[in-house]
Amino acid sequence: MKKYLLAILSLLMAACGEGTVEIGSGQYKPKIVVEGYLIPGNPIKGIRITRNFPINTQPNPFSLILKNADVKITDMETGRTEALVYNDSTFTFDGASDFIVDYNKSYRLTIEADIDGNRLKASSTTTTPAKGFEVIREESILDSMKYRQTGEDGKVKNFKVVFKPSPGAGFYVFSIVALDASYSSFIYENPYIEIDSSDLDESFDNFRNQLKWLQFVNSSAEKIEYNIEWLDTWFYGRYRLTIYAGDENFRRFLLTHGSVQDPDGNFHEPLMNFEGDAIGVFGSYLADTLYFKVLK
Repeated sequence: MKKYLLAILSLLMAACGEGTVEIGSGQYKPKIVVEGYLIPGNPIKGIRITRNFPINTQPNPFSLILKNADVKITDMETGRTEALVYNDSTFTFDGASDFIVDYNKSYRLTIEADIDGNRLKASSTTTTPAKGFEVIREESILDSMKYRQTGEDGKVKNFKVVFKPSPGAGFYVFSIVALDASYSSFIYENPYIEIDSSDLDESFDNFRNQLKWLQFVNSSAEKIEYNIEWLDTWFYGRYRLTIYAGDENFRRFLLTHGSVQDPDGNFHEPLMNFEGDAIGVFGSYLADTLYFKVLK
């Protein structure tokens, strides 16, 4: 998601009903940029704290990192607050901290930083998913399968993942990455599009990386079944499937960060769940990773 953070740094202004964007130097406002996720059962592994910059400038990327920011995490149930320290491009706990993120608890991130002579402040709260998310591997169909393989009934078969949902979590993301993606492994003979190797240049990464989601899932269900469609597999070879059970901050940011323009031309900001002078995302999730293989 990092690639989208810089895309939302400038404030976009548009006249009602017009599909044009007018950006002037007076519209720039300094902001803290946050990219951070908590994972229950783990320490905080790294929260990125940077800053935005005016459009049509080319700053040194390292100058955007707010190394001296004052960053704290608070357990909203116990009131325990601990500072995060800068370490190798992200903020994390120092080695002496025993702070472990718990399931189904709320945590508040607070940040203060100096940007362009101004002391900016921001905060955001995430409630981590409850324990319970689990992939049922014995009921899932993964491993290996020929491309668009058919069963005895003549119907096309699908890879399938079956999982127990996290209680209260209704949003699930499926990241499907072709690990052996290349021009030679692309499935040119497919029923969906006509394409040759010269057409892959601009869209190669789009074919390689697929992102799907389910929302409003019945989180009290005993199990959820999700089919991996052949439209999600454009290469022969190995695939990595990562399933995320995300919190509300995760859901709102993912669903809105890439759709900031209405059909009538008006622009709006993504839903980012921050108070104060920050943009980006502070959320939480549970995740599991599986693998499968598409054969010729």
